[in-house]
Amino acid sequence: MKKNFFIPIMIITLVGIGAGITLTRAFFSARKTTSGSKFTAGTLDLAIGQGISDPFVVENIGAEGNISGGKTWTIRNTGSLPGRLYMKLTNLKNISSGCINEPKTLADPLCAETNHEGNLGKVVKTKITLDGVDVITNNTLSTADQDKYGTQWNNLTPVIIPAGGSKTVALNWSASQDDYGNEIQGDNTQFDIEYNLVQLDAAVSPTVTP
Repeated sequence: MKKNFFIPIMIITLVGIGAGITLTRAFFSARKTTSGSKFTAGTLDLAIGQGISDPFVVENIGAEGNISGGKTWTIRNTGSLPGRLYMKLTNLKNISSGCINEPKTLADPLCAETNHEGNLGKVVKTKITLDGVDVITNNTLSTADQDKYGTQWNNLTPVIIPAGGSKTVALNWSASQDDYGNEIQGDNTQFDIEYNLVQLDAAVSPTVTP
């Protein structure tokens, strides 16, 4: 009876020890680490003329009858990635001088009204050139034409500037002396031209350093 009782106990004990050994071996491991891997993000930035802001002011319009002129900007991609250039006219305001004299009052009966829009922008015709080629024409500086500049630019073949490259954009304006009269006296037109450089959809693959 003692033998029969003792043997089952030993078997159970050995099984327990064996299970313990198996679990211990499952925690053995080895690890190696590769160091020095990295991703480098490219950059995208632009410069306009000598700085980010390059405005112009035209004064005393009408002194010589016919109006004409232009302003040219060099847009540089100063980053390390190619980008698509966008352009639009923003913050366009045609400000009336009010009824400053009798000729203005007779030519513009609405000059005394509050928030009356000035007439100057309506008579100034513009064109946009890209690297010397006309790309946007037949717009004026009237408030109604403001959104046309950006829309027409977006419909052009995409303007791509490679890293370190540049494009020349010019705004030219004109008005014949037969296109305006006393209604523009004292009025002024203000606007911003916004340039935006956006990374291409088909981005250049990042450089991987071994």
